[in-house]
Amino acid sequence: MDYFEYYYKPKRPSLLIIIIVALLSSFLGGIIALAFFSPQQTLPPREGDLIPPPQDSNRDFKWEIKDYQRTPVVEAVQRVSPAVVGISNYVNQRDIFRGTTQLVKRGVGSGVIIDPSGYIVTNYHVIERGEVIIVTLDNGEELEAEVIGSDPGTDLAVLKVNRSGLPSAEFGDSDRLVVGEVAIAIGNPTGLELQQSVAVGVISATDRSLEVYEWVFSLIQTDAAINPGNSGGPLVNAIGQVIGINSVKISNAEGLGFAIPSNIVRNVVNEIVRYGEVRRPMIGIMINEISPIIARQYNLATDHGLYIVEVAPNSPAQAGGLRNNDIITHADGKKITSLRDFRMVMANKKIGDKVEIKVIRGEETLTLTVILAEYGY
Repeated sequence: MDYFEYYYKPKRPSLLIIIIVALLSSFLGGIIALAFFSPQQTLPPREGDLIPPPQDSNRDFKWEIKDYQRTPVVEAVQRVSPAVVGISNYVNQRDIFRGTTQLVKRGVGSGVIIDPSGYIVTNYHVIERGEVIIVTLDNGEELEAEVIGSDPGTDLAVLKVNRSGLPSAEFGDSDRLVVGEVAIAIGNPTGLELQQSVAVGVISATDRSLEVYEWVFSLIQTDAAINPGNSGGPLVNAIGQVIGINSVKISNAEGLGFAIPSNIVRNVVNEIVRYGEVRRPMIGIMINEISPIIARQYNLATDHGLYIVEVAPNSPAQAGGLRNNDIITHADGKKITSLRDFRMVMANKKIGDKVEIKVIRGEETLTLTVILAEYGY
């Protein structure tokens, strides 16, 4: 036997060790089998739900507003939302294959009831070219509406449904708005499926001028979400007054929504209901804008303003003393650098209102008062 075999030859385990190992293996195997294959024990039944239902769930009447929910926004929405309606615009579409005609929905917008007798204000573009206008009330009832009149210049229209005792909204004073105050937009974004949705933001600006249907007037800017279906719906302040009618959203830009101020809405609606149209005041002049280039070319006394080409005979302008070749530099104290500036001043005027016009005539500067009259004088 060599050295390696003497020291490293393996030894057989004794009988006692084999018995001990076998007993331990049987014991451990039993425990494992019991853990995996024994029937699961069930917990004793619990009385009541783990998450109990709301305390008011068993009541059969309308939810009661809690103190923590009585915020100005909640109260304003509850006050106005019953007067917010959906407006569907239908047109007759001819099937050239069958030779028949059927009503097809052209678009959907919003509106607000302004009088319990059924008068509703909305945007002109919501009902534009519509042949049948359907109003969906707060309770889901649908009524056909009559178009009383419209004004593309301010993108407003007045409808009437044959129903009385309707909830109506109160109008506030848009001239008293403050940048930063709460603004709540209520309407039907993307359609009637999301009827009376609420979006909350702030007044971003109170005097933004935009051109709508070739007419310039002031708009309220807000960051409250205004989507296409919101058009015609109300913009509301924190005390539940309508301060504007949602009208325009700038595409590809977030937080840029615009509403027609309530004071403009009030004037336009009253004109439409009373006369069937909006009678706009006219001054009776033909004008051209003056630029610095034109001023140098013709050696004019000013590099801005409106050059009066012609004063119409028997017009308010002629009666107020305006003449051909006068240059308008200011109107009601506001500097006039473009036709847009002058339209902005005129947009807030009514028939019979006065406008102070400052003109340059030769080497003189004059301030004249013109009393506005209806178109056609």
